[in-house]
Amino acid sequence: MTQLYTVEEVDAMLTDIKKKLNIVNASVIKADAVSTARHDDLRDLHAHIMRQPSFSIHELDEIVQELGQLRGTSN
Repeated sequence: MTQLYTVEEVDAMLTDIKKKLNIVNASVIKADAVSTARHDDLRDLHAHIMRQPSFSIHELDEIVQELGQLRGTSN
């Protein structure tokens, strides 16, 4: 079962991710664009990113792709 988070909680996780990865275009993904069906995936991705000290270019590409997949129309 997917745990639902508030828009503020989703926004906080995304802000952490953007800061950790030094994402220049901070508007690349917004909290209200994350499908509620993917909240657990966002939580897991956030936890993974926060515990890693650094990332290779390949890892960054994969993370950005995963962030893109978190968007959805079925909220």
